[in-house]
Amino acid sequence: MTIENELINKSYYQTLVAENEKEHPIKVLGEMYMNEMQKKRPDLSSIRYAQGEVYFLNNDYEAAIYKWGTPLDDRLIPWAQKNIADAHFEMGLLELAEECYKAVDTDVMELKVEVLLQLFSLYIQQGSTEKAIDAIKNAVQLNPDYSYVTQIAQSYFEDIKDWNSAVELAVNESIRTQSLSWVSILEEYVEQGLTYDFQPNYFNEVLVTVLHIDKLRFESLSELLWNSYKHSNLYIPWLKEINQLLLTYNLEEAYMWKKLPNLFKESYFDLISGEFLISDISMLIQDHLTNWLEISTVSDSLISSSAILAWNDIFPSDLDVTLVSKAEDYFEHSNSYQYGRQEGIKLFESIKQWAEKEGLLDDLYVNIMPMIEEYNIEVASPSKIRSIIKATIAFLVEKRIEVENAVIDNINWDEELLVKLQDIQLQLDDMEKVEARVIKDSFRKIKNDLSQHMMLTLPELLRNCSELVHEDSDFGKLHVDLNDEMNRRIADYMENTALHDFKHAFQRWIEDCEREFNDCQIKINEISEGFNYQYNEEKIVLEGDFKVLDDWKRDMERISRGMLHIEKANIMLRNNPSQLLLKGAGKLLGSISKSNEKLHSKYKNYIENGDYSQITQEIINPLIKQLELFEGSIEWDISKFFSNSLEVLNRVSEELHGDIEKQNYSLETMRNQPEIYRDPLTLFELRLRQYELMNTIS
Repeated sequence: MTIENELINKSYYQTLVAENEKEHPIKVLGEMYMNEMQKKRPDLSSIRYAQGEVYFLNNDYEAAIYKWGTPLDDRLIPWAQKNIADAHFEMGLLELAEECYKAVDTDVMELKVEVLLQLFSLYIQQGSTEKAIDAIKNAVQLNPDYSYVTQIAQSYFEDIKDWNSAVELAVNESIRTQSLSWVSILEEYVEQGLTYDFQPNYFNEVLVTVLHIDKLRFESLSELLWNSYKHSNLYIPWLKEINQLLLTYNLEEAYMWKKLPNLFKESYFDLISGEFLISDISMLIQDHLTNWLEISTVSDSLISSSAILAWNDIFPSDLDVTLVSKAEDYFEHSNSYQYGRQEGIKLFESIKQWAEKEGLLDDLYVNIMPMIEEYNIEVASPSKIRSIIKATIAFLVEKRIEVENAVIDNINWDEELLVKLQDIQLQLDDMEKVEARVIKDSFRKIKNDLSQHMMLTLPELLRNCSELVHEDSDFGKLHVDLNDEMNRRIADYMENTALHDFKHAFQRWIEDCEREFNDCQIKINEISEGFNYQYNEEKIVLEGDFKVLDDWKRDMERISRGMLHIEKANIMLRNNPSQLLLKGAGKLLGSISKSNEKLHSKYKNYIENGDYSQITQEIINPLIKQLELFEGSIEWDISKFFSNSLEVLNRVSEELHGDIEKQNYSLETMRNQPEIYRDPLTLFELRLRQYELMNTIS
């Protein structure tokens, strides 16, 4: 065991007490200490350090700290600092332990790693995940060969699900150790989808490493990465990277590739499926086809060589002449293709799927189905299938112009529809304004008539109370009796006459309003039916909100109940000069019979000729104010009647605006990026050309 291992394990003391194994180390070291003290120049450093270890191992951490804190040799000081931190750690003094660990200053690699590992454990105990990650990463970077450090890191990263760090460790260790066990770990991560966010070029070096170690494992790792990127937006970048890698490192012709040929084939057909634009793949095709042909054997190279020749036919000058020449040679020596009909049907199905996505499947069936029925594609020969596919592509090419015209027609149709809806909205707005004016005017007339009638009738009722004044009346309290009678007659009038007149007038008003609303609904129905008939679709259903009438009835019932609870008015008990004079005279002269005749005349005259307009106004004001509040809300209530219809119009208008916006975008895309429609059809032609070539071998 090396001195560093002894210091790490705190077993350095054993080198000092080895000759006295039967005695306890504390006793042995104590005696050694005393003996050393007898010397002229005692060297106590090693003994003190060893005593600290023994105290530590026996859980006497304070004694250990004391011993390690005494003067020591320079060689032992960093180890003692680390051990003091260990002692604080064991006592649970984590913050102090962290400070001590960070204070260790050493060039000894083993000690540096040990400090980092202890900090790693401390941070885990503190719950400081980011610090723990930094500590274990630093330890790995410092000395990845240190005992179990990479395994500790891997286990921790997996425990906390820090998959980016775990992948990074597996990649780095695969490259550094060239160990297939680390490659296996990386493969597991890829298979679990944990490398999804890594850029493809991140794996270049590890792929090159594995390529040199074991070609089959290179294929396996490539296949896993291939599949992980296949359905992501990194698929094209991945294909660029893997192709460049294979071109850079010359492939051994003697090796029979097991997985790469099929991966290249599937990827090629992915590229020309119509999912990608030609401009997206054109820079990749040369390398991809070169590698594909390179890893194909002459006996099974029909697909790769025919792919190159077909591409060269459709896109002349895109490919290197050497590649085309080599493909011609492979093609001439290829075996016949046994799946011509199945491949043709597969191509036709791809075209159908694309047509369905473009909304052209029905048109395709109408135009192509007679030909399919004639040939029965499921049992047709490759040449018959070729004819069907060729006609299908030609039809879709011509359909491109029709599609653009159809989009223009749809935009015009929707814009016309939108104008009609705006016209209807204006009609409803006008209708609402007319109804608001008519209904509000009719209600105002009821209110004004009621007010005028009460302003005329109530004063007359009060004047008629003069008949209660007699010569033998008790003039001393006559004003009180008159006030009571006047209020009684007012209440009787309000309950039996005014209330009846109000209810009758309001009932007629409600009936008139209902007729107005019904007439509006008839007009609205005629408008919506005419609109829907014109467009042969029930696009709008407009209905007025008749609940407004119920709300009005409820409001008027509440107002009418208020007419039964008119507050008692102070009519004859006021302190104006005339009333004060009469009341005073009544009290003073009421007992003198000769004065009664004069008082009778004055009282009667006062009541018959009194001005009751102010008191009448006070009596009816609460009622009139409620009616005015109701009148003020009529316009808003009428808007509620039309609100449902207007909401329908707004919703349909918004939908049309959205449709027009989408169609304008589609039209703009068709005109500015015709390749979006054109490229898939060109690629279908490419596949058809390859299909023709393959069947010439058949």
